Amino acid sequence: MKLLSATVLFLSSPRVFAIYEVTYHSSPLAVQPLTILYRDPSYDPDNTTLFLVSPTGTAIEQPAPAIYDSTGQLVCQWADPAIGNTNDLNLQMYAGKPVLTMWVGPGNPGAGPEVGDGTAQIYDETYSLVANISAVNGAGGTDFHEFQIVQPENTSAIVTAYNEVPADLSSIGGPVQGWYLNTMFQEIDIASGRVLFNWSAFDHIPLSETQITLNDSTNGTTPETPFDAVHINSVDKDTDGHYLVSGRHTWTLYKVNATDGNIIWRLGGNNSSFANTTADASFFWQHHARWQGADTVTVFDDGAAGFGQVPPTIVVTEPYASGKMLQLNEQNKTFELVKRFVPSHGLSPAPSLAEGSVEVYGSQVVVGYGSNPWITVHDLATQKVLFSAVIGPNNSSLWHGAISNYRAFQTTKSVFVGQPKTSPSIAVESGTVYVSWNGATQVDRYALSTGKTASKADHLLRTVTRTGFETEMSATGSLGYMQVVALAADGKVLGWTAIVSTA
Repeated sequence: MKLLSATVLFLSSPRVFAIYEVTYHSSPLAVQPLTILYRDPSYDPDNTTLFLVSPTGTAIEQPAPAIYDSTGQLVCQWADPAIGNTNDLNLQMYAGKPVLTMWVGPGNPGAGPEVGDGTAQIYDETYSLVANISAVNGAGGTDFHEFQIVQPENTSAIVTAYNEVPADLSSIGGPVQGWYLNTMFQEIDIASGRVLFNWSAFDHIPLSETQITLNDSTNGTTPETPFDAVHINSVDKDTDGHYLVSGRHTWTLYKVNATDGNIIWRLGGNNSSFANTTADASFFWQHHARWQGADTVTVFDDGAAGFGQVPPTIVVTEPYASGKMLQLNEQNKTFELVKRFVPSHGLSPAPSLAEGSVEVYGSQVVVGYGSNPWITVHDLATQKVLFSAVIGPNNSSLWHGAISNYRAFQTTKSVFVGQPKTSPSIAVESGTVYVSWNGATQVDRYALSTGKTASKADHLLRTVTRTGFETEMSATGSLGYMQVVALAADGKVLGWTAIVSTA
């Protein structure tokens, strides 16, 4: 598989644009817009928030990671058709510094057998490749479901993998000489690639815990149709070193002992160690389970989902998807719902058939709705919606396949300072100058200068505030050649375009 090179590969070849995609004069990029449906007056007054997403689907001509700001404007997108696909863009810490992380691999990460054949990758603030992390020891390649750098040490990472193994499936009505899709995770030292911990569902979770049945696509009769009984889709690690594992197809969260791999307890599913004491605390087809303290877990409850149909059959186990915060009492073996984050303000509560995320950032919670390309930001204390948006237009015909987003994360311009190695781009068309700088997060304004030769443009014409991914300004006053300089809020020069003719 061809991977991203040491610097970000910006799309340079002509491309076919998908429906509703936004295009630019100064850049060949084309992206689905981030459509803001609601923004509370108190939310992000300085517009410093950045959203990190990796949209895919039939309405995404070239799937690629993207960063948007809280005004809905694109900040960065990078793509190279040769690398196949990317998934799960996030900002994490590695070696004490904020880094961008993602999965890179062939094909569509949201379709087909869940046998990942990709690589987890880390990038620095210049969008340069820092490290590749790959599942090893017989795993079937690095799968896209999880890539988390373990904190606070930030020297190792958790990845998932899938591979087909022979198995007796007769206890669930399958063949004696059947095939099982073994789902596993590994913790790997990033610097050396050494496996620190390896765990598989096949060794620890009996078939009786699955919530799915054999069907045409996963009947377990061949290596091409293995039975996906558990389907690990997230793994987290607590301060004691134990793991929180989400099994989507068992409706269960597992606490796994880091010493011997044994399951300490189960939350949800057929054999839950905890009794539910509050209404709506149960979850189904869940995703993205994360510790929020010693006895608190957040999880995205897919709510209504199906399995084995294309498109999936909606089984209304719950009427809609939501983010949930659950509190556990290990002594009494009970759990309760303490907070629930529900979409509103232009996003009607509805099923989300797969994927999704719940991430806590200080006093706010960001919820991504997976197969529904929605993003909501909530006040942690009140659960009130502060911000809601959708990747692409607010058009339900584009959901459940046309546009989806695996998880939604955020950061701020002060935490992640994007400094691309490329220069700003310029285009002059019909008396208007267009300028953009893909990946630069600190540009406050652009200064337009002109000159009489292609080697010097030192006569300042005007300075304009950056108005989005692409900023336009009048070419009036041109002496024949023009150049644009990108400036930070304090006036520092960040970069400059080539000098171009206006003839």
